[in-house]
Amino acid sequence: LTPVPVPKPFSEPETVRNKKTNLDKLDINQFKLIKLAIISSLHFTSSTDSKSTSSNNKDFLAMFGDELVSCSDGEKIATGDALNGKIVMIYFSAHWCPPCRRFTPALIKFYNQMRNSGSQSNIELVFVSLDREESEYKDYIKDMPWLCTPFDLSDDNKKELTRKYKVSGIPHLVVVDDTDKREIITTDGTSQVSTDPEGENFPWRPKTFSQIWPEMIQTKNGLVESKTIDDKHLMLYFSAHWCPPCRGFTPTLSKAYVDLKAQRDDFELVFVSSDKNQESFDEYYNEMTFWALPFEEREAKSELSKLFGVQGIPSLIMLGPVPKNGGDRPLINDSVRSAIGQGDFTDFPFHPKPYGDLALGADGINDKKCLCILHENGDDEEQNEIIDLVKTIAEEKKESGMMFFYGMQPKGVVPQLRKALKIENKMDDAIMVLLDIPDDGGYYVSDETDITKESAEKFLANPGKRLQLS
Repeated sequence: LTPVPVPKPFSEPETVRNKKTNLDKLDINQFKLIKLAIISSLHFTSSTDSKSTSSNNKDFLAMFGDELVSCSDGEKIATGDALNGKIVMIYFSAHWCPPCRRFTPALIKFYNQMRNSGSQSNIELVFVSLDREESEYKDYIKDMPWLCTPFDLSDDNKKELTRKYKVSGIPHLVVVDDTDKREIITTDGTSQVSTDPEGENFPWRPKTFSQIWPEMIQTKNGLVESKTIDDKHLMLYFSAHWCPPCRGFTPTLSKAYVDLKAQRDDFELVFVSSDKNQESFDEYYNEMTFWALPFEEREAKSELSKLFGVQGIPSLIMLGPVPKNGGDRPLINDSVRSAIGQGDFTDFPFHPKPYGDLALGADGINDKKCLCILHENGDDEEQNEIIDLVKTIAEEKKESGMMFFYGMQPKGVVPQLRKALKIENKMDDAIMVLLDIPDDGGYYVSDETDITKESAEKFLANPGKRLQLS
């Protein structure tokens, strides 16, 4: 089946969606509760969101409401009684979605097989309906052998579930472990059911980095043992020759690699190719100054993409050195492309910051409340004052969970943001906006043009009338 891309109202123009997937998916924006997603489909997993993979069991159960319903007979059961101590599969789907209707029979077969085998008796599946009409919901669940949330589950619960488990398209199948932390095992259950219909590898725990990483890495001077760089930071560059944005960014990255190597030698950069064949890989790699995962390591490439949630390219991530007592490299930042693009390497190894330049990227804008200050027509002094102001407020409020952005150039998502917020005609002065995508696409616009620390804090405390992205 061919995937249906998830369209975005506005997105970074310098990314493309990975093409390889196993299933059709329909845009979740057809579901009325999810109104908008800003950032490009490359970064479904932001640097902050990637760390939010667990919750305590009490919060986990609360998302489903007090009671679940048996799809087959309508019997109600307390959520805790149904799910405590079990691996839980969460199935987001809808009757109106053709790919869902094609996938559901395969999932029923898989579920019955797993439950009847005896080897996986501690599993449960909960269907979370995204149907619009109760009649469609009832017709859809009548042949399902598992549990489901009630049709009248609150909108808040549905929104929390879809945000928590990164539902950008349906069908979507998530597997959550049976510990009190309720760690996400995988959000790619739909593909796993298709590739592992017998459930031999269930619950599809992803391999660790050390299990995936090959023994040999390709350099410009031949193969070397990968353990020789265990004590160094490691950047992974997911890219491909067929991808125009990648070809645009690669020269910048190649120069940055040379410049950074002249300053320090405690890192290495490895190209992870999505090219279709060895010839394309070789042609593209000849343009690069850094190392590469050998092209024949296709399984490693696929597993690395899964491990780090890479859904589009180009993507550049930063890992720390292998811990001295062993184990996996820690993930420092799953999006360092904008830092490299700025050409300023003083903040190496580029730990995530609570602020950023919208002309270069917008990681986190989808998942958090964000203060954005735009002033594309300001002079250098005015723009520098705003940039310093945003950085100061961000550092002071870094525990708030918010993100803070400035846009001083009509590039990246800045023009699209202005269009979506209907502020294209307010270009003469600086403008301050509080964007709250998690709140169904709510936003607030300040009337203040003299933007200072005091006026920004006053706006954050009392932003005024709520507006709605459409």
